[in-house]
Amino acid sequence: MDSLYINKVLSGEHLAFSYFVDNYKNMAYSIAFRIVENEEDAEEIVQDSFLKAYKSLKKFRQDSKFSTWFYKIVVNNALTKAKRRKLILRSNSFSEIENVEIEKIETVYSALSQDDRQKYINFALDKLNIEDRLILTLYYLNENSIEEVVEITNIKRGNLKMKIHRARQKMFVILEQELKTELKDLL
Repeated sequence: MDSLYINKVLSGEHLAFSYFVDNYKNMAYSIAFRIVENEEDAEEIVQDSFLKAYKSLKKFRQDSKFSTWFYKIVVNNALTKAKRRKLILRSNSFSEIENVEIEKIETVYSALSQDDRQKYINFALDKLNIEDRLILTLYYLNENSIEEVVEITNIKRGNLKMKIHRARQKMFVILEQELKTELKDLL
């Protein structure tokens, strides 16, 4: 479907680009926000990214999905903005990673309502550094494949799998700490 609209835009139907805005604006905002942690900056990044994608559409080779190409633009714009604002990557101490009892956390997590799940996921993601937030957002929330995340982030495949695993463990440590009271109530 994307290629149909790409062809329409390239043939002069400029309003057809609204298809991409409608379909990709929410995830683009989510990606940008996870990096810059500021609503206004995230909105600006998304607008700039759509403008850049529109202007560069004829350079898009279509050897990957439009979404992959576009999210890479969003990530690059967001990282540039973050560097300009000199955002400091948070580094948390995760020495407890190996001791996480993932099954217990998953038990508590599955007992939560959908709204509470989203609240705790967002809480945990906010505690992670930019790279961890980004790869978890792309892989789990946006359901991009490993290959797509590799293309978007320029992280090598083997390294990415390790980073996803470690980021997920870090997130479980955060969830374990946050859900201690819920865990005690359920067990």
